[in-house]
Amino acid sequence: MREPLVPMNAYQVDVGEGTRWLGHPTQPHGWFSITHLAYRIASLPPEARLAFIRTTPESLLPDPALRPTHVDYGNPRSVNPFVVLSEQLRVAAEEMERDGCFEMAYTTVTAAARIVARFDAASAMCANNQLARIARQLGEVETAEEIYRNVVEDGTTRGFPAVAGLALAGLGNIAIMRGNRPAQLSFFSRALAVAPDGSSLESAARWGLMNYALATNSLADALLHGWRAHDLATTDDERAGILSNLASVAHQARFVDQAVAGFEGALRLAKPARLWLSIAASAAQAAGDGGRPDLLKQLEQRGQRHASTAVPFEHCQWLLGLAQGWNSASEVEPAERFAREALALARTHEFHELAYRAEEALDRITTQPLVTASLEIGSPAEESLPEAARTGLARLCSVAA
Repeated sequence: MREPLVPMNAYQVDVGEGTRWLGHPTQPHGWFSITHLAYRIASLPPEARLAFIRTTPESLLPDPALRPTHVDYGNPRSVNPFVVLSEQLRVAAEEMERDGCFEMAYTTVTAAARIVARFDAASAMCANNQLARIARQLGEVETAEEIYRNVVEDGTTRGFPAVAGLALAGLGNIAIMRGNRPAQLSFFSRALAVAPDGSSLESAARWGLMNYALATNSLADALLHGWRAHDLATTDDERAGILSNLASVAHQARFVDQAVAGFEGALRLAKPARLWLSIAASAAQAAGDGGRPDLLKQLEQRGQRHASTAVPFEHCQWLLGLAQGWNSASEVEPAERFAREALALARTHEFHELAYRAEEALDRITTQPLVTASLEIGSPAEESLPEAARTGLARLCSVAA
């Protein structure tokens, strides 16, 4: 497992050119202060840390906050100052993750894990789960997998099955990245088996099983797990992500009207630019298939406000989604224009998979006959579905109301 960067180096990697943060609502400079403080405390001898914490002005410490969302081992909140500080640092690191400041988050959470290691084994393991998640977002998949496997072993042997379950869910996400569906099913099923009823672990496990069902064209299972995960979600961003997945389930099963309704509901909840653009990419495809040029125009106009140099991957996804949507709506000019913009952006940032998809879309738009949405999608018989599946589809329509 690689060592974290020192705070200044982490800051420089995350911030890059200053223009990246122009107009951003939460400038990253405050994150640097927290990262520096965490690194400083963790670097002290263990016996000197408490005195340092007690003499540090409260204005320099992270704001008091709820426990991080991935604390899920059933124990009441600790009053130990090291445990409390570790949780405060991890809450701040979650915000860093949302802002894309992954190196500062990695440094902060590494410090949080070291600060709490001698006082609360479960809290330290939860910090390591978060560290693995950050490593995965940094593209360091092998590091993430190593950390997750260590937590599974430690959590199992020390009697913290729910903590181990969170690591199993993390391994399930890695299996998704690698396209290993049997491993994906195994890890998320094992996580669900140890998840306390109604916990965030149950939500994470069911989200993973929903995605597995989506990949294997099991509409009923996808809706079952997805709506349970949605009902357990605690934030609008989580609900938006799950609704988007549920809408994708409906779209893949050719229930286009329900898919469009679900995407509209998800977009209303999604606040971060990267999340909104990612959902809008899928929504655009459904809008094109559903004959909704009005929605495509809205996605184009609203997306201009979200797109920026700070989120190039999601920006490119959005452009490609618009190209595919307009093509399905039989509008060649905007379809070709957005496909070319997506291709240029993908090549600039070396997003090879997106570049390939943009090239494929451009070829389809410019050289192949357009296929209307009605011929391509068809009209599946909802009456033939199990009652639970029909109920799940109906709920998608209600979220757009």
